[in-house]
Amino acid sequence: MINDTKPFYVYTENNCLYIKNINEKIDKISNNIVSYCANFDNNNFIHICSVNTKGKLIHFIYKDGHIRKKVLGRVCHNINNLKNMRLFIINNYLNLFVVEESSIKENRFRVSHYNFSPSNYNIYKYHINDILQNDEYIYKLNIDDMSNMILTYETENKNNRSESYSQTVIFNTTNRKWLPTRSLLRKPTSFSSEYNSKSSIIDDLFEFCYSISYKKNNDD
Repeated sequence: MINDTKPFYVYTENNCLYIKNINEKIDKISNNIVSYCANFDNNNFIHICSVNTKGKLIHFIYKDGHIRKKVLGRVCHNINNLKNMRLFIINNYLNLFVVEESSIKENRFRVSHYNFSPSNYNIYKYHINDILQNDEYIYKLNIDDMSNMILTYETENKNNRSESYSQTVIFNTTNRKWLPTRSLLRKPTSFSSEYNSKSSIIDDLFEFCYSISYKKNNDD
C-alpha cells in the first residue's frame, strides 16, 4: 500500500535528476533535466515525468533501484517558459499537467494535460491557452468521488478585456475527454453546483506525492 512506502527524495542538482531512499542510497536517474514531478502507483512503483533541456518529455519508472525510461516527445518549445509540472495517477493512467508562461502576452499561461498508460503510451493531449493567473493560482484541480478531474481557471472576457471569468471543465476518466460541466451526466450526490467535491489533492500550486519529497539546488 502507498502508506507503507518508505520515503524517497527526488531532486535535481546541476540539471541531473536523482532519487535517494531512506537508507541514503542515491541513484542517478538522468542528465539534462530542467523540471520534474513524481508519484506512486498502486504497486508502489515510482513514476517520474521530466522535461529535459531540449523540451522533451521523459517518463521514468523506478522500483528497487531498477529504472525504465521512455522518451515521449517534445512538450515545451521554450524551457525558460516552463513554470511547473504535476502528476496524478488515476485508474492506472498517468495525468501530467504542464504549465507554460506566454512569451508574447503578460500574465498569460498555457496548461497542457497528458493522459497515458505506461502499458502502451497512447497519449491523450489537451491544451488550454490564454489562462489568466488568479491572485492565488493559475488553475485549480479537484477529483470527485467518481475519479473525474475538475479543472477551473480564469480567462479573459472577450467583451471586456479588463474583466475575467471562471471556466470549469471535467475530465471523464472513462472516455478520456474534457467536457464542459453541463455535458457530463452525474449522480446528484457526486458533484455539487459549487464544485466542492472531495479532493485528494492537498495543494493546487505545489506538488504533494505521499512520501515523495522534493528539493532543488539553488545552483540549477
